[in-house]
Amino acid sequence: MGKSSLFNRILGRRAAVVSDREGVTRDRHYQTATYKGREFTVVDTGGFLPDDTIDVLAANVRDQIFTAIQEADLVLFMVDARVGITKLDDQFARMIRKLDKQCLLIANKSEVPEDRAESWEFFSLGMGQPRTISALTGYACLSLLDEVISLLPKKGQSDKEEKRPIRFAILGRPNAGKSTLLNRLMGEERVVVSDIPGTTRDSIDCTFTVDGEKFVVTDTAGLRKKAKVEDEVEIFSNMRTEESIRRSDLSILMIDATLGISEQDFRIIQSIRQAGKGLIILLNKWDILPDKTEKSFDHMVKAMREREPLFEFTPILSISAKEGLRVHRILQEIKTVYANCRRVIGRERIAEVFAEACQKNPHPAHQGRLVKLTRACQIMVEPPVIDIETKTPDAVDESYKRYLLKTFFEAFHLNGAPLRLNFDTKLILRKDEDLEQFTLASDSISPRVNSNRRMGRKDRQR
Repeated sequence: MGKSSLFNRILGRRAAVVSDREGVTRDRHYQTATYKGREFTVVDTGGFLPDDTIDVLAANVRDQIFTAIQEADLVLFMVDARVGITKLDDQFARMIRKLDKQCLLIANKSEVPEDRAESWEFFSLGMGQPRTISALTGYACLSLLDEVISLLPKKGQSDKEEKRPIRFAILGRPNAGKSTLLNRLMGEERVVVSDIPGTTRDSIDCTFTVDGEKFVVTDTAGLRKKAKVEDEVEIFSNMRTEESIRRSDLSILMIDATLGISEQDFRIIQSIRQAGKGLIILLNKWDILPDKTEKSFDHMVKAMREREPLFEFTPILSISAKEGLRVHRILQEIKTVYANCRRVIGRERIAEVFAEACQKNPHPAHQGRLVKLTRACQIMVEPPVIDIETKTPDAVDESYKRYLLKTFFEAFHLNGAPLRLNFDTKLILRKDEDLEQFTLASDSISPRVNSNRRMGRKDRQR
């Protein structure tokens, strides 16, 4: 039909999975768009399916569509100009009329004059004059947007700049319980939940507020091994999931406790760390873990930390998204990890801890050469990066890097933060006040700071 194509066209980027196959979109997908200075929310929905469809999720999808229509100020009802009126078009038109919603009828795939000329037949739907467009080529889409913003209610602008919400993504293998957790956090059936692996095809953004704190959570498609990703929709879903990691402040990795942590989970963790994002691990389905004892959690966490020592500084919770077990603790952990990612630790404190660490355990000689680490200073937030001065950066031993990381994590209580160490021949000195400006700026802008960016000359002189 082209709903997701129009959704992407309005946003100006590829935010939704687009495929020629029907039924790719199933959930409500919320995104913020801006056109001619007007900001508004666009919701992409699944295709309306008849009651006799063989799709077992059809009823869930219809519920999602119905909820989206009830919430909306304006409905864009899309039909296919090449196909003409279908039985489903007629059913859907009757539903919208009953809800008494402001609606624009969109005749998509009107690339050529012949298709536009046939649009007259859609008048019989009782939805007014059809707007002929092509979401694929962009034909008449700007005119459509002009009409959309003229019909949307104008919201007053607040004099006080709104605090940026905490963005987090929910990640994990298919059927780990990601959508169930999102619905539990939202307090409503925002996304389709099913025991069928792969139900979520897209990355769905949802906004909610708890105790005055605003959150944006992204429910992602289950990440599979690349060798198993053959379907074109799954390939793009994986790309969207990786994009969701990059534009979130932190990620929640959900692990099915009945299956344990897998190599694929470690690959997801690697993607999160490479993106410089915070991490929280949830052991889901704890309520149905077989042969569970009081020591089960300790044993499982110990085994995980033996495989990955840095898990010692990663928040790990056992939960049941379905039953709500310990779900209330997740938001507090999110706020803590978010704050740790933005922490300005303090130059004097870093210098003190670094000096003590080097004195207690000096770096061993490397191939007969003395490796001396002289000074340390934090140079970045989100993620926090500590620059360490040494004349021989290439000779710093990996085990010593782990020792310093462990020391800093323990001293500064940076649990969940993706702390990075940078070894350089000349220390980059930055004042705490300069670092604090980064955290203030990130509250007022959406684009994230690229943590892999090299410092420019001005940065090095500060």
